[in-house]
Amino acid sequence: MKTKFFTIFLSFSFLTVFVAQSGNVGINTSNPVEKLDVNGKTYTNSLYLRNPGEPTTTGGHFLVTSDNVSNTSLQLYDPSIGNSALFNYMKLILTGVPKSGITDYDTKIDANNFLAVIHNYSFSLANGDNYVTLDYVGTQGANDSKQGSPDIRMYKNNGTWHIKAIFANSTLIDYTNNTNPSTTYNNFTLMFYIMVYKRLITKQNITDINIDLNGANGSSQSIPKPSGF
Repeated sequence: MKTKFFTIFLSFSFLTVFVAQSGNVGINTSNPVEKLDVNGKTYTNSLYLRNPGEPTTTGGHFLVTSDNVSNTSLQLYDPSIGNSALFNYMKLILTGVPKSGITDYDTKIDANNFLAVIHNYSFSLANGDNYVTLDYVGTQGANDSKQGSPDIRMYKNNGTWHIKAIFANSTLIDYTNNTNPSTTYNNFTLMFYIMVYKRLITKQNITDINIDLNGANGSSQSIPKPSGF
């Protein structure tokens, strides 16, 4: 049996290839620290990662797209160089809130680098009791079976995330005394549970979806899948 050996010579201008004793190969670096260490730009149509890893595994990292104009490069997320993680959980407690709620509270969270979402909230009195409810503005304190709806959301304004917590046609009331609830109590505590995501992963703007259920409950309708999923 004959074994053929092929030697391929590649010619690159101003390109130096180093092979270290460790078996690492370096291009334009005399001290390669990985199996292939390229000091410079590389171009490829497809990139396959055998073990990209996750932060929970030894030596793993999140690979995310960089925040540049072309969005064609990859970078490692390194929490040691930033002041936050990819996924942040925070609890915001606002005290001394009036019964009318919060019109505009600036969290100072940078809206350009983070996405903030309120995923839960709660109300209480100043002493921590949860005897809080909404009461219809027209007949406060009366058992009129009427109640407005809460409007609690985060929104962007002047580059930061703001919180609004108001109540359409209603106000907060203290019903510690259920037979005679207080409509003058004006010292509530609002607690918000917020998820803050660092904007490193490329986002896609999905077209608004409008579906007419035509009076049905939605169980029998054929709903199209949102684009991009």
